[in-house]
Amino acid sequence: MEMSRPVKPVLWGFVALVAVFLCAGTVMAKEKTLRLESVMVTAEKRKADLQDIPSSISAFSETDIEDARIQTIQDLSRLTPNMYIANWGIRGTSYVFIRGIGAVNNEPAVGYYVDGVGYMDSRAFDSNLYDIERIEVLRGPQGTLYGRNSLAGVINIITQKPDNETRMGVDLTAGNYNNYQGVARLALPLVQDRLFLGMAGNFESRDGYTENDYLDQDVDNHQAFNGRVRMRFTPTENLDITANIDGEKIDDGAFPLGRLEALRKRPRHIAYDYEGSYKRDGWGSSLNVAYGTPWFKLTSITAFRKFDDSADNDQDFTILPLITADETIDDEQFTQELRFASPNSNSDLKWLAGFFGFNKKKKHNLHLGFAPGVAIPWLPLDRVTDSDLTTSGMAFFGQATYTLYENLDLTFGLRYDYEKADIDNVMTMKSNGYSLGGDKMSESENSDAFLPKLQIAYHWTTGFMSYAGVSRGYRSGGFNTAYMDASDIHFDPEYSWNYEIGFKSSWLDNRLKVNTSLFFIDLEDQQVVQLLPSADTVIRNAGKSRSMGMEMDLIAILCKGLTLDAGFGYTDAEYREYKDSLAGTDYSGNTTIMAPEYTYNLGLEYRKDLSKTWGFFARTELIGIGPFYWNDANNLKQDAYQLVNLNLGLERDNIDLILWSRNLFDEEYEAVAFEFPGSDPVGQSGDPLTFGVTLRMRF
Repeated sequence: MEMSRPVKPVLWGFVALVAVFLCAGTVMAKEKTLRLESVMVTAEKRKADLQDIPSSISAFSETDIEDARIQTIQDLSRLTPNMYIANWGIRGTSYVFIRGIGAVNNEPAVGYYVDGVGYMDSRAFDSNLYDIERIEVLRGPQGTLYGRNSLAGVINIITQKPDNETRMGVDLTAGNYNNYQGVARLALPLVQDRLFLGMAGNFESRDGYTENDYLDQDVDNHQAFNGRVRMRFTPTENLDITANIDGEKIDDGAFPLGRLEALRKRPRHIAYDYEGSYKRDGWGSSLNVAYGTPWFKLTSITAFRKFDDSADNDQDFTILPLITADETIDDEQFTQELRFASPNSNSDLKWLAGFFGFNKKKKHNLHLGFAPGVAIPWLPLDRVTDSDLTTSGMAFFGQATYTLYENLDLTFGLRYDYEKADIDNVMTMKSNGYSLGGDKMSESENSDAFLPKLQIAYHWTTGFMSYAGVSRGYRSGGFNTAYMDASDIHFDPEYSWNYEIGFKSSWLDNRLKVNTSLFFIDLEDQQVVQLLPSADTVIRNAGKSRSMGMEMDLIAILCKGLTLDAGFGYTDAEYREYKDSLAGTDYSGNTTIMAPEYTYNLGLEYRKDLSKTWGFFARTELIGIGPFYWNDANNLKQDAYQLVNLNLGLERDNIDLILWSRNLFDEEYEAVAFEFPGSDPVGQSGDPLTFGVTLRMRF
């Protein structure tokens, strides 16, 4: 296994010495008050202790999120073993991979949920995270409980819920690149024990990290507004009704892409002639009803989400006026989930059954403009593609766990997913206002899948549980609007089988927790993205692959005030069968794309009282990304790299002042790299060193 070069060994040697010094003289056995708190999660759609769930899960509490400055899913991925996100170009291009399985231009392979509502289009995944109670990352297929497009895993985000406690707060941040951020939150009871209100808002603005030397301006500037309002009504002890509405407005720069060779010599400097932009307006609402009876608990989640997305950019990434692109997407979805679950009790049988239905509409317009001589000799060409895609579906699912002999848990689950998709697509070509013809397509497709799950877990002691399981995942099929042959109009669903064993444990009187899993994943009818001679892409069921590896999460109290958290993931993913007939190449045996050989994160966190009112806080992180490939041919490689983050602060009951930095040593790496036929590889530089100060106030 190739390892990256050591990053600043003197620094980390110094950190280790400081840790030894801080813990010197402390005898763990005598620190009876030092305990790791239990982490309660809802990963399996019922509340349970993380250590009792026989699955590979990383969970982050509100304190974890604030201390580690988790503000985007990119931040989240760097602290989650075997999770990698290529976030590049615009916020709408976040390629999420877990255990070497992900998506580029096809349907997502990772489910993304906020307060139980799934975001069905990955274009909306990258949004600012604020006022969050907890984040859970589930690794491996989650088909039984979450269904379609969760064959790699699920990101589950839970926002703060208002209750009888009045909470108000403001976070203000200023940093380099003219980075200014603000978060405001308010939660209070309107009627004690009955009616509660929660509100939160977020603002972010910063200059771009990349300079366009030809236009003499930065490219990837950010500006975003986000807001959320929640009303909660609890008329009885058994009934909890929550209504949510949220919205966002994004106005960013776009696509800081340049020739890869030039970027490696001079990172974050590009040159092209057409200024791009990215805008997204979105909103959503949901109604969550939870009702408890002595016999079962009923949960209903009704939700509507919509976003309007537009991006325009230079498509040739040179100073010549050759090709431009203008893309708009209007997307809306309606979802309904209804489930029944066994009541919270000490019964040997715990069960859950439910129904899920959805309707999704997506309008997509893409306008490519070609300068004279690029596509047609002496003449310009405009190619416009309009598509209307409607997808609807339903699912029935259930899962039950039975406990034998007090220590042995047997779990069986099954889901049936059905969906129907219809597309109307029109492509037209014009030159100087004259029609040059086009193409029309009107197609329908039905698909369904049975998604079983079987697990066995044994609790050897109160602090040690081992488990084994097998589960199936499923990714939806779809349509290609660009194709060379009629057989490519449709592509079929993709399926995976995940085999996993692991253990969860706590040691040293609950001052150390270690969770480990081993996995093997087999993918059939794999959807692969291939490039047409026209530079369009087509998705085909041309591949079979397998991914195997392990991951580990660890957290330990080293001594009073000093905590260590760490994670490690190893993935060996390769194509078992894959022939690209367009390129005339056999990629069988090649490593799958965007599957780092290893990922690791190491965090040391220290807190100490300086006086009766003030305390000191410090956190340092080392994050490692192993080598991986950007393309199926395995000729575009990202070498291993490491990032260092550092937070230092002063804290008291109602105010914190924190100095922070990201990528402290300005490590150079690529955010993305790809190539078009007959041209040099194109890429984007990774984020540079950023730093700033955050003032957090609580009232």
